[in-house]
Amino acid sequence: MAVQVWIGEKPEHPNERRAIVSLANGLERLDGLYLILANFSVGGRNVDLVLIKQDAIFIVELKHCDGKIFGDVNGPWFVESANGERKRLNPGRKNPYNQVISYYYSLINFLNEHRTTFLSPQKATAVDFRTCKRLVVIAPTVQEGSQVETDWKVELKGLDELPAYLVTERSSEIDLSEEEMLAIPGLLHCTRWNEVNSLLAGVLPRWDATPSEPNVGAPVMPAVAPAPAPAAVVTPAAGTWSRARQSLATWPGQAVLALGALMLVIVLTFLLRWPRQAVLSADQPIGGIVSTSLPAGGPVGGGVVGTTNCAWQESQPIGRRRGELPGTWVNVGYGEVAPALSPEVVVTLEEVNFCKGQVTINWLVRNNMDDESVALPLTAENVAVSDSLGIEYRIADDRSQPPQISVAPRSKMRGTAVITRPASLNAQTLVIKLTKLPFGEATWIVPISGGAQ
Repeated sequence: MAVQVWIGEKPEHPNERRAIVSLANGLERLDGLYLILANFSVGGRNVDLVLIKQDAIFIVELKHCDGKIFGDVNGPWFVESANGERKRLNPGRKNPYNQVISYYYSLINFLNEHRTTFLSPQKATAVDFRTCKRLVVIAPTVQEGSQVETDWKVELKGLDELPAYLVTERSSEIDLSEEEMLAIPGLLHCTRWNEVNSLLAGVLPRWDATPSEPNVGAPVMPAVAPAPAPAAVVTPAAGTWSRARQSLATWPGQAVLALGALMLVIVLTFLLRWPRQAVLSADQPIGGIVSTSLPAGGPVGGGVVGTTNCAWQESQPIGRRRGELPGTWVNVGYGEVAPALSPEVVVTLEEVNFCKGQVTINWLVRNNMDDESVALPLTAENVAVSDSLGIEYRIADDRSQPPQISVAPRSKMRGTAVITRPASLNAQTLVIKLTKLPFGEATWIVPISGGAQ
């Protein structure tokens, strides 16, 4: 077969299972062997998905999102529903970009440490798993109007475009035989997902008509067991399809079919209703957003995280490095990156306070450069604020403390910008944007506290 599915543990969420089966069906028609490794642990991290082919390995963070996606390499990601409401993706955890970066380091360190156990001595010196690809994959698709800015380390794809991408892309320095490919799931303590592999082989009916537990229809069998079977059914020469047609011509066969259809409706109804009825947990966010990751600690649910009545207090850093051209900057991940790729300037939105009929915005600017100072003017010209309803809020220049955050090399400094009017409680989120300094345009989106006054 062209594709095999391996798992550490069976995925809990129906959306994740459907995404894996959909991907496997897409790869099944391709030439060559593809391995799908799902929901396994390595280096203390639970990895969503890894795809292996002869000349490439793809490390994937898989998200199911019914809406437009908004995000950056730093700070939270959001999903916007059809009615314009925005909910945070992965509340209380890393954003998908940083999640897949952490998966990448855990997996490549493991593979490089164990490569001599499944590669020949000569090949072990030539193969370097640092060239594995990193992807954030949105199921079922990346909707038009989404705005996600990543860097060269991570690519964003829709599940619908993933098979074509896997065919055309390769990882330099990776060239594995089928035997070497098949050794990797064993090293990671993954097992074959027999239900899905049988489904792909055509042994089972379609996934959406398959009960979640084996032998769900078994209780109906005793009622028809005593009925005499037609002679053709027990004829060794008769094919499976022929026997099935002949059985359906009898009243016992028709009864089994009717009862089986009834059981199927019940099972599917349960599966479709379950995600909306289940108690919310850390790995099942609300509002049509389904995270396929298991809990990684942190607060549960969306909305204001770490608040005191009317203040949002979850820090959101954005890090950038100087680009190759003078005056240009590029996004880089903040945390768990190589020193050569670490940010030179980090601007952190530390708190937005909605109390006392005004809005105060607290910033921290860190300058990691050795030879250049940076400045963040806390003025209406440099800080633009609006909400999800389109209402604009002007910074009161004379109230900012200090008027400009000026940071010397290898230093950090805080400051506060003030808006002398309350936020609208009819709005869901506040959009805070730096228009120029210290490193070009940057945007933060925070929920408006229900206690704003």
